[in-house]
Amino acid sequence: MAKIEVRTSGLWRVLEIIGGLIVIAAAIVVLVDPQFAVLTLVVVIAAGLVIGGLFRIGVGIFATVLPPTLRALNTAGGVIAVVLGAAALLDLGAAVATLIAILALALLLVGAFEIGVGVARHPPAWLRASIIVLGVLTIILAGIVVIDTSIADGVLAAILALALLLVGIRNLVHGFSGHHPVETPIDASVTAA
Repeated sequence: MAKIEVRTSGLWRVLEIIGGLIVIAAAIVVLVDPQFAVLTLVVVIAAGLVIGGLFRIGVGIFATVLPPTLRALNTAGGVIAVVLGAAALLDLGAAVATLIAILALALLLVGAFEIGVGVARHPPAWLRASIIVLGVLTIILAGIVVIDTSIADGVLAAILALALLLVGIRNLVHGFSGHHPVETPIDASVTAA
């Protein structure tokens, strides 16, 4: 088996570029005003939990066509969602700290995945190196947040936004280059002299 270098389809590359631009835009919004961005996100998520929870409770109580087990699960899930959403709205500081911790852990995983992708998949040395470097920087920035939670929420959000910015840049680089290896058998007639 030999590996040949191919480019991903044009549509996939466009989607990667658009995705990278959206991620970069989100990171810039957070960098401009980290505290506002984080509080807005917490309020939106908490409100969504409350509204979704109330809907689930309604389904559990009034959807008599559903089996009793499913109705009970809907009701229980709805109550949990309403309680968690209300708790987040009542104590935004704790909700922000929890959200930042969850995002930092998620970015640690993204960074580790990027390193794995860089090592395993991309033959051009410049692309492999850039993906690995971006993965390492993402892990370092997210690791700072995980290790030192005493930093102010705005600083933590800015650090995570920088890590997110790196992920967006990686999407752009890969979208513009579009390289990926494909294993393929080499035909005997090609190698025959």
